[in-house]
Amino acid sequence: MTPAEALRRLERGNTRSVNGNFKAKNYSPLASTPAKGQKPFAAILTCADSRTDPDFMFDMAPGNLFVVRNAGNVLESVGLGSLEFAAAVLGVSVIAVIGHTECGAVIATEGSVKTGEMPGPHLDSFVDLISPAVEALPAGHSTQDAIAANASYQARRIQSQSSTIANLTATGDVGIVSGVYGLASGRVTWLQT
Repeated sequence: MTPAEALRRLERGNTRSVNGNFKAKNYSPLASTPAKGQKPFAAILTCADSRTDPDFMFDMAPGNLFVVRNAGNVLESVGLGSLEFAAAVLGVSVIAVIGHTECGAVIATEGSVKTGEMPGPHLDSFVDLISPAVEALPAGHSTQDAIAANASYQARRIQSQSSTIANLTATGDVGIVSGVYGLASGRVTWLQT
């Protein structure tokens, strides 16, 4: 499957989800026999927020999406290794970084950037990874701008931090995209990465 086709599957699934026309689509040849392995077509890096469930967001049956979640959908070492596994071993065709409206991690980072104060020892880890995206925005930006900038920034970091994934994107085997999930609308707005 091409990265463009994988993205179309995500787009169509999100349209079904937004319209309430749920089918829990199954594109994986192994989804009905999970003990025999997995063959997802897409990897999703998204926020750990309990309101962001990629299977629901894209109307997919379990086994179709390889999901990495953490606060602020940030790219960190274990997550990058997981995405490399999804791309190089499992053969996903697209990696999507999906932020979401009202993201507490981005809001905390904006506060930290404004005041210069860090939120606490372990929370600092995601603030440090989001700060460059927020700091690059012009003064007076909206939180929505910061959420979108973070999703695009994390997507760009995947390719710059992983030679494995960069090689797969260079050959056209894997695509990297980013978007923002609207908590109220349920719609994913795709971004320029």
